[in-house]
Amino acid sequence: MPRTSTAKKALKSCDEDRISNLPDDILHHVLGFLHADEAVRTCLLSRRWRYLWKFMRRLRINDVGRRGKSTTDVFLNKFMSYLLLLRDPGSTLDEVEIEYDNLIDNRHFNYGCPWVDIWIRHALSCQAQVLTVKLHKEAHFHVCLEAPLVSQHLRRLEIYEVQLKSNFLNFSSCSALEELKIKDCNLKTNRILSQSLKHLSITGSAFLSQRRICISVPNLVSLQLINNRTATPLLESMPSLETAVIRYDYYTSEYCHNGVAGECCGICADCCEIVDIMLLHFESDAVLVAKFIFKRDLRWCPTFSKLKNLLLNGWCVQPDLRGLVSILEHSPILENLTLQLCKVH
Repeated sequence: MPRTSTAKKALKSCDEDRISNLPDDILHHVLGFLHADEAVRTCLLSRRWRYLWKFMRRLRINDVGRRGKSTTDVFLNKFMSYLLLLRDPGSTLDEVEIEYDNLIDNRHFNYGCPWVDIWIRHALSCQAQVLTVKLHKEAHFHVCLEAPLVSQHLRRLEIYEVQLKSNFLNFSSCSALEELKIKDCNLKTNRILSQSLKHLSITGSAFLSQRRICISVPNLVSLQLINNRTATPLLESMPSLETAVIRYDYYTSEYCHNGVAGECCGICADCCEIVDIMLLHFESDAVLVAKFIFKRDLRWCPTFSKLKNLLLNGWCVQPDLRGLVSILEHSPILENLTLQLCKVH
């Protein structure tokens, strides 16, 4: 009986296409790690791969980090139109990522990239659970999202460097949304509204509406407001809150015009609108990391009935201790107090 040499066995093993023999579900999952255009090009490999891209459960519309790759908005729109139209209509999406930093927009049209909104709507119609939108460099000045989202499946939403207007941040029609992250965006809206949201993070953004933005998220568990610009937001009651990080390193134009030395006069319209702007109604075991303008808000300081851990930096207790004393008087079961003090020149 003739023997097969080790070299021939190895060669035969190399010729086998083991990847193509994997089940369709696994291949759909693997394709989801590729950029969308790369995933589509796998249709040229063989008949086995011809239509696999149509059933991908994850779309990465992404050019970040791809050297020498610049995409015009016209080409990108055509590619995405065909991609979305030719996908299997019965195939749902788990995650959609739209991230571009080399998008060349046609300035003379002065409308930027309006198709991003269409892509988002299509992703939600395919029951996407995770949606990420990142538009870098100059492109974000032209991309504006206005209409509210509608989805019973969206769980996490991340938005970077986009202009958010009108009712986009009204998530009343997103009953499953639990996590929202907004970074380096311009917010031209009066309200952030959600009954289901549990984790909210807004960093490096600007609140540009004429009135202070109202955050109405009663079931929130964790909150981050870090290095945002312009007027501070108005926070409604959050009885489920456990952790809050609020830090403002930027100048804010919001102040009492009639007060003395930054104090609140308690009479003018600017003061009357400020009820519990940054002193939250903590009804949970919360950790508060505070650096914000709160002298005037101490007048309406609520009782933190379940606050056990408190961290305050030097900004809150210098040059006097009135703020600290007021908070301690309204924290009946406080167990741990941490003061981060710094040397004063």
